[in-house]
Amino acid sequence: MRKLLIIASVAALAAPVALIPTFAAARDSNYGTSDPCSDARRSSANKGTLLGAGAGALAGGLIAGHGNKLGGALIGGAAGAVIGHQVGKHNVKCATPPSYYRPRDGCRWVEEKNRGFEVCRGPDGVWRPSDRR
Repeated sequence: MRKLLIIASVAALAAPVALIPTFAAARDSNYGTSDPCSDARRSSANKGTLLGAGAGALAGGLIAGHGNKLGGALIGGAAGAVIGHQVGKHNVKCATPPSYYRPRDGCRWVEEKNRGFEVCRGPDGVWRPSDRR
């Protein structure tokens, strides 16, 4: 029962972090409409942070000695969050365009599942695939 309380406490402390926008996002008036690769990298890093914090808290609580479970869960959660963030951030690779590609105004090259293509920002600010490959 005590382990469940520790896990629930760590989860309750970590949940609001996912809901708070970053300072960079608050400064960017086009949040969500920036470079698709940067958006994917940020999303992956946030997911990694949450998963790492949860797994680290669980592992830290299990590894810690008797009477130090809460401290172990907190330290493990913090370490797991940092490690999970770095792993998640580096999980998304932004592709360099092929040598023949010449970008049009408002367009960028992205690579998804080993397939490269061009995306262009529409008048509504949303990135959509173009007809160029």
